[in-house]
Amino acid sequence: MKICFYIHSLTGGGAERVTSTLARHLADQGHEVGVITMTSEERDFYPLDPRVRRVTLDLAGVNRGLGKLTANYRRWRALRRALKAEQPDVVVAMMNTSIVLAILAAIGLPVRVYGSERNYPGRKATGRPWALLRRFVYRFAAGHVAQTREAAAWLERHTGARNVHVIPNPVVWPIPSFPPEVTPESVVSPERKVILAVGSKPEQKGFDLLVRAFAGLAVDWPEWDLVIVGVDPTSEAVCGGGASVQRLAEAVGVAQRLYLPGRVGNVADWYQRADIFVLSSRYEGFPNVLLEAMASGCPCIAFDCDTGPRDVIEHGRNGVLVPAESVDALQNAMVRLMADEGLRQGLGEHAVAVRQQFAEPKVMALWLEVF
Repeated sequence: MKICFYIHSLTGGGAERVTSTLARHLADQGHEVGVITMTSEERDFYPLDPRVRRVTLDLAGVNRGLGKLTANYRRWRALRRALKAEQPDVVVAMMNTSIVLAILAAIGLPVRVYGSERNYPGRKATGRPWALLRRFVYRFAAGHVAQTREAAAWLERHTGARNVHVIPNPVVWPIPSFPPEVTPESVVSPERKVILAVGSKPEQKGFDLLVRAFAGLAVDWPEWDLVIVGVDPTSEAVCGGGASVQRLAEAVGVAQRLYLPGRVGNVADWYQRADIFVLSSRYEGFPNVLLEAMASGCPCIAFDCDTGPRDVIEHGRNGVLVPAESVDALQNAMVRLMADEGLRQGLGEHAVAVRQQFAEPKVMALWLEVF
């Protein structure tokens, strides 16, 4: 079977990582696999298996108003040309706008389009035109993949999507490493205790909530630091409240205890360095970083947000769930784990079971059933 993935870019993020993993696994199974992106290869963060054909349309510019409409027409036309040239049997479109474009681009072509939502669609912001298109066109896909039952139910209820499969993200173990590598000891002193978070989208990942929770306990716990991997320290990308992570840390007085090493390819080393891992997201799909942290034996705290954490964490056994977006509850949970090394050890020992529960071969077999 010839299978093409369509995703806006491979510049970083959970959807991009899963695309790379899926493409490799399907190539292992003997399928002819390609990945189509709007961005050029020079912007890639996640590497593709050399057996995977890469098609770049190089139409990723940001536009507004009428220019945005024109740009999306050009993307639709370029994608349709690419599908005609590649002649895949199946297209898997990753994330909502890409799903809409792929369904429209495949009209009249002998190709089955499957949409793969990578966040909880009830929370993932889309502009009104895209939301209307989603409600109209999703039903014309051959099927959809959601990561949780809640997400699947939302798609069926709000878009008329049919043939919706529920497939979680896999745990790829051992966690692969690739450039750039930033060693933990080059950033934070070995004798310091580390609270770790990982992500590149400060608003969605709730890093403002995490920084505020850390600020509330920092004075009483002077031996602990906060490390957020994935956020460029020079970035002005805002988190909640309109400030960047760095500026918020300065405002609440913890800038000297916050480390932002940026994007790293050796994230496994950072999980090993962490004493506590925190997922402070406002919403998720099925969080890769939480799976990886648990697989690495980290004691984990997560907001019970929509969706994913409650599907992975059994509260009090292999991790800790706290009410979504509650800074006080997050702070209290952090203090509880910081104060109890035995509790941290016990949670971490139980957490590693996700390696088997969400093992790559088991999850990938579910994908093969979709097609």
